[in-house]
Amino acid sequence: MITRRDLMVAGTTAVTMRAARAVAAVAPDDPRRTLAQAAGTCVRDGEACLEHCLQLLATGDTSLGECAQMVNQMLAVCRAVGPIVDANGKYVRPLAQLCGDVCADCERACRKHSQQHEICRACADACAATAAAAKVWAA
Repeated sequence: MITRRDLMVAGTTAVTMRAARAVAAVAPDDPRRTLAQAAGTCVRDGEACLEHCLQLLATGDTSLGECAQMVNQMLAVCRAVGPIVDANGKYVRPLAQLCGDVCADCERACRKHSQQHEICRACADACAATAAAAKVWAA
């Protein structure tokens, strides 16, 4: 049976993949596109991770509580990155710094569970890539 989560992940994945191909075709070495693309991957993997955390929290398992909190914050920041970077305004550098910091914290929280939960590992990996892409802009 296909769940709502499966549909959301599939839809987000399809959109992200199309955007990634379009970005790579236009400007493969553009740091703006690299950051926006990495943040998009973070959003995709973070949504899946947060859903997983919430499912476990609903069963009474609080071991992923910190992970859920960090992913929730990461999602808010990473969702803002694409439009702000595309505008190329004066807030790109401070947002990139914030994004890098939040993604590094989220990576640490998810990494604690990465051996037991594949979804947490995917989110941690995406956060590491986004933090690295953000450093280019924050410098």
